Amino acid sequence: MSTAITRRPAAVPVAARRPARWRTSGTHWALSLAGVATLMALWWIGGSATRYVPPIGEVARALPGFLAQPEVWTAVGITTLRVCGSLLIALVLGIAAAAVMRRDWFWGKVMASFIGFAMAVPSTIAALLALFLFRRAPIGVFLIVAFITFPFVATVLRQGMRNLDAKVSEMGDVYRLTGAARLRHLVLPQLAPYAFSAVRNEYAHAWKVVVLAELFTVTSGMGWQFSQAFDRFQLTEVVLWLLVFVAILLISEYLLIRPTERFVLKWRVS
Repeated sequence: MSTAITRRPAAVPVAARRPARWRTSGTHWALSLAGVATLMALWWIGGSATRYVPPIGEVARALPGFLAQPEVWTAVGITTLRVCGSLLIALVLGIAAAAVMRRDWFWGKVMASFIGFAMAVPSTIAALLALFLFRRAPIGVFLIVAFITFPFVATVLRQGMRNLDAKVSEMGDVYRLTGAARLRHLVLPQLAPYAFSAVRNEYAHAWKVVVLAELFTVTSGMGWQFSQAFDRFQLTEVVLWLLVFVAILLISEYLLIRPTERFVLKWRVS
């Protein structure tokens, strides 16, 4: 008589049962923590070996009192307003420029040449020109940052406009969609990924250019506070302002821009 031999299914390793995105996310966070740990180690070595880098302990002790100063948050608010206003102007100008450059006609070529020129202008030179043109008027910061950032926005959006699906446009013709409905349901969903890519990249760029412009053109904001601390050779305060600057960029990137992008583009098939 034969006996049936039953085999238990082999246990699947826990790591194999985890979704791939969990493993990818874990690797991403591990590499991020490793990078932060490396920076902290270099900071500790620099603070111990030289007198030009404030030690970590000194900066940590000064941080609570620094954040408790109302002047700090006033400067942060002024710079944030300038960044958001400049980026909004750059987005509007970028959309208009991309629409003009979409077609290879006379004005499209003229606009493309101007975009190439604007992208080649260094940020420092632009900030100095703003100082000569606007003296110390705050409007100079808005205009010069918009001038520096909008060419990059226009370039990305032009690529998105050129990649619009012709079949989707034909579907709109079949259903006889009006101009507003076509823009809302057919054009904007296709341009949204490009718009978020442009905003995400130029947001960090705008912060850097705003701070640079504030160094030269105005007497308010984080850039001006940087220059004041550096002129007084208060290196600890310089590092504190740098930490606030980096924290604002990271918090807004991971807690505001990326979640908003995922929410708006959740209809896309991953």
